[in-house]
Amino acid sequence: MRRETSPLSVPYPESSEPVPPSEKRSLSERAAAHLAPRYLTGLNEEQRRAVEALDGPVLVLAGAGVGKTRVLTTRIAHIIATGRARAHEILAVTFTNKAAREMRERVGALTGLVEGMPWMGTFHSIGVKVLRRDAELVGLKPNFTILDSDDQMRLLKQILQAENIDEKRWPARALAGQIDAWKNRGLDPAHVPAGESAAFANGRGAEFYRAYQERLKSVNAVDFGDLLLESLRLFREQPDILAQYQRRWRYILVDEYQDTNVVQYLWLRLLAQGHRNLCCVGDDDQSIYGWRGAEVDNILRFEHDFPGAVVVRLERNYRSGGHILAVASGLIAHNANRLGKTLYTSADLCEKPTVSGLWDSKEEARVIGDEIEAAQRAGVSLDEIAILVRASFQMREFEERFIELAIPYKVIGGPRFYERAEIRDALAYLRVVVQPDDDLAFERIFNTPRRGLGEATLNLLHAYRRSANVSLTRAARVLIESEELKARPRQLLRDLLADFDRWSAQVERTNSFKFSSRPAASAVRSAFHMSTRPLSSKIVWASSSCGARSTCADQRSKSASRSRRSWRGRAFSSSLSISTRAARVSDTFALRR
Repeated sequence: MRRETSPLSVPYPESSEPVPPSEKRSLSERAAAHLAPRYLTGLNEEQRRAVEALDGPVLVLAGAGVGKTRVLTTRIAHIIATGRARAHEILAVTFTNKAAREMRERVGALTGLVEGMPWMGTFHSIGVKVLRRDAELVGLKPNFTILDSDDQMRLLKQILQAENIDEKRWPARALAGQIDAWKNRGLDPAHVPAGESAAFANGRGAEFYRAYQERLKSVNAVDFGDLLLESLRLFREQPDILAQYQRRWRYILVDEYQDTNVVQYLWLRLLAQGHRNLCCVGDDDQSIYGWRGAEVDNILRFEHDFPGAVVVRLERNYRSGGHILAVASGLIAHNANRLGKTLYTSADLCEKPTVSGLWDSKEEARVIGDEIEAAQRAGVSLDEIAILVRASFQMREFEERFIELAIPYKVIGGPRFYERAEIRDALAYLRVVVQPDDDLAFERIFNTPRRGLGEATLNLLHAYRRSANVSLTRAARVLIESEELKARPRQLLRDLLADFDRWSAQVERTNSFKFSSRPAASAVRSAFHMSTRPLSSKIVWASSSCGARSTCADQRSKSASRSRRSWRGRAFSSSLSISTRAARVSDTFALRR
């Protein structure tokens, strides 16, 4: 990949050997002469100290609005500019894909490195890369599937049903939450405390956890928690693999360290034993994810875990007024478990925050609606007003009130693109085409769109799968040649398998997994052309290659309405392009050949 002409765009060899001294000096001189004033200019004293403290462990305590993202990206640029490491020798971990994209863009703007940071991403996206490289060492194939929550629940329900567990008393969702909590703490089935195992199904929690993990391996799949648990296991059981990554990553940077859980902490501790150049940025006053396993103690004991660590406090706030900071500081000062810092600002005091205690959510919506009307009469534009809620269900009363008052509004959020049912269905088709033994994907699209295959047929497939220890797809291929299935479901199943074979052959003829190519695009479209009913009256698809959006309305004609079976609505635009990256579903569906 070519790089733009830039003071930092010196071609690097792909070797992970140390940078020669002469190359270091040359790169440092270039940086000092051309870029140092640019990327260091404007930093305050504390920010610059955090950027330039490159040796050994560093903890940056960053309050809200203090410019921590700028510190992180400038620190990366400084590491590269001074020749301490190449871009591919830096591991930068964020908590969201959005944060990773923003940081990658900023680093690219500072350094001119077109390819960005290959090892910048979320804990889970990094875990995917690590696992795929050595999947066989933990009992997986490199093309393993990553389950979404729907597939996870379906699998757990199958396990509970096979053991005749009363799901009303012991719901699969409760077991899923318990398993996720164990994985967040780095616990495999063999190390679950007996007392915690007793909390589900009269002491069978660990047993079902073990059965769940075995079932995952049998279908070559992992869930989200496994991405770190299995990579942690890989590091622990394969010291040579751990040593490779310790040598590879000369510098490790972690954002939002206060939100790390136990398995993430253990993962980082192992990797940081190499060069020890670990920089963690976080705010102990903003730890709000304890409900999903975050351990604020990780940041509180940083100096104990890494003796000699440099601690830098970023306390100058660039976002809020003085009154807001005073309220926030006054509240958090009551927290006994904190490292301590005091935010200040040079901005205007602004208006004082107000707190109103109301009887219930309906009264809250009424009062806020009245305040918005009053603000409108005073000349305030509606696009200057925002309402923040903790959860989407809290918007109900507000929406009802705004409708009564005829106040136009826009709800930001809603289901993500890849969380839509029709998108998950499309991806399930792709998963079966690429991995025919993916039972969960097969079960999802077995009768989606409806084609006349029911529960009785699926139960027969499951019974044969268990007895012969094969996948559902293989079971289907056997049963369509037998008399166990009735004639109609046997023919429908034969047609479905023939479609899978045809699409698989089309995919094999392509050189890449980009579905903009005609054969593969045809395979994806065909998955829905054989539908016996329209998917929906209006579906919005996003093109990952160009960012374009196209609205594909079903083209039901009069003849199609008379015979739904003959419907051939175009569910996919001809310009639709789905790349491997998009198919990963934000690190959830990673499809590789």
